[in-house]
Amino acid sequence: MEYRFFYPINEDLYRTRWRERSGLEKRADIYFILPEMTDKSDSIHIEYGLKLRKGKKLELKKRVRRFSNGQEYWIKTIHTLRSIHLDDMNSIIKVLKKSNETQLIERLMSVKPMIVCNVSKFRNQSPTEHGLIQELTGLHLKFIRSDNQMQIGHDLFYETVCIEQIGSNLIHEKIIEKLIEQHRHIPIEPMGYPEFLFRQYQQIIN
Repeated sequence: MEYRFFYPINEDLYRTRWRERSGLEKRADIYFILPEMTDKSDSIHIEYGLKLRKGKKLELKKRVRRFSNGQEYWIKTIHTLRSIHLDDMNSIIKVLKKSNETQLIERLMSVKPMIVCNVSKFRNQSPTEHGLIQELTGLHLKFIRSDNQMQIGHDLFYETVCIEQIGSNLIHEKIIEKLIEQHRHIPIEPMGYPEFLFRQYQQIIN
């Protein structure tokens, strides 16, 4: 179970707070931006998080449930041990077929060119009360056309705050309230990575 939100920062803050610091976990992931159905008949584009972890290991996370207070329960259903390159769509589709992800395959192949987001992450995690984990991560986003590697829009810089616990039990409401109070200076709209990245891409192209 997790409760996550995002907020924008400027490039200078990203550089001084994240890129120039030592001792942080650093990772670059490639997220697939799934298109929304024109009739809005499903929510796969925000409920399925498909990415190449560290740019090479295919991962799929699915949002099982979203609660009224913004908490979301995600499960990881695919995590390959073998490296796969972004250009090797045949191998990506083969992995998805093995997991019977027919609907996801159709959605993934329904748009040309395919759009991905290169997300550079600097993450700081720390244990907190009640055995929870609190995460603060600096993000650098670049939306890319997969066919010619051209960037869409400009670079974006964000931070994301997440409090997480293992399993499907809800995080206690008082813990959520405390986290919100600590960040009362910013508007908070909880969501996961797929929905956040989808929204950012829509803002760029519209």
